[in-house]
Amino acid sequence: MRIGRTLPPAAAPISLLNLLSGGKAAFMGEKAVELFREDLKDYFGVDHCFLVSSGKAALVLILEALKVIHPERGEVLVPALNCFSVPSAITRSGLKVVLCDIDRDSLDFDYDQLVAKLENPRLLCVIPTHLFGRPADISRLRSMIDDPDVTIIEDAAQAFGGEVAGEKSGTLGDVSLFSLGRGKALSTVEGGIVMTNRVDLATQIEEIYRKLPGYSLLQRLKLGIYALAMACLLHPLLYWLPNSLTFLKLGQTIYDPSFSLQRLSPLQAGFARGWQRKIENFKAIRKSHVEYWSIFLDGIKQVHYGRAFGEWSGLIRFPWMVESSTQRLRLLQESKRLGLGVAGTYPASIARIPSLKRNFQTESFPVAEECARFLVTLPVHPFVRSRDKARIKQSILRLCDGSEVGI
Repeated sequence: MRIGRTLPPAAAPISLLNLLSGGKAAFMGEKAVELFREDLKDYFGVDHCFLVSSGKAALVLILEALKVIHPERGEVLVPALNCFSVPSAITRSGLKVVLCDIDRDSLDFDYDQLVAKLENPRLLCVIPTHLFGRPADISRLRSMIDDPDVTIIEDAAQAFGGEVAGEKSGTLGDVSLFSLGRGKALSTVEGGIVMTNRVDLATQIEEIYRKLPGYSLLQRLKLGIYALAMACLLHPLLYWLPNSLTFLKLGQTIYDPSFSLQRLSPLQAGFARGWQRKIENFKAIRKSHVEYWSIFLDGIKQVHYGRAFGEWSGLIRFPWMVESSTQRLRLLQESKRLGLGVAGTYPASIARIPSLKRNFQTESFPVAEECARFLVTLPVHPFVRSRDKARIKQSILRLCDGSEVGI
């Protein structure tokens, strides 16, 4: 077990001021939630915004509303490499997961394969994902969809504060969702956001949203304790402690459709205090780190994903495609030993989830599987210091011998 400075793979720091603001908001009640909601609507320029307990809860809210609008449709198309929370939400909503492979150069949909996938009269919606905060090409997707009853759900869970050609992530689809969980671009410990300008969809979402329970007093107390622990233990000087406790399952991607749906609490709305300033600050820091890793990996001729549409991306984790499973294993072991914050991504494609794989026995998703085997991520969050980058760089150069990286 490592004891000492340990970088988390991703982090959105919560300050003491955020904790105090959360306590104050708890006494304000629903007014605090409404203020947060109105700020979000103004910032993103949207008409309708709903605040819930998690990003996957936000997705369920959207899917349940779409089921009411289009009860004859029941299939949801997603990239084969994705957070397992996405298929968890789809399954929880009683819908069928449909997969499309991804493109190795962009980590977005394989648009050649997508053409046939869109020719499906049972298709309810398509969910493009800004993976690690790297923007999906939603304008291209929209140009390919001829069926007006197919909804684009923009999965911006990892892209709060991101932009694509001057447009804010979360405003590009018919409806969008964000996650406010630990390790995202902005965190309220846990939470989710739904945004849309579609009146028909917003009306149905509102019907479901009004029936959702709030957090109980005990749940809010636990949330406050967890927030305090997170504010302290997420710091690299202390992160070694929770990172060593395997039962916390930090960094694990879990498929579990049995999660709860609740309205966001005033406490969480308070944790978001100063969020506009915070996301701009965090984004500037992350872009600086992204540029650093891009230049370094370019220098040793490695495949990485630091640029999208010709711009530096405000990634929450920097994805890099290593060249061998041995190299990846050695790097992850070195990271664990030295607390470098280098991490794997998803353990497999969605097609390999045990309870879902029978649905994909006649299909293959080779690029998604390749990325699951060979992608690693480098940390870019505000806790990363110059000395941390130097240590990571040294480890990469030491572990990547000439036969593996061509140097």
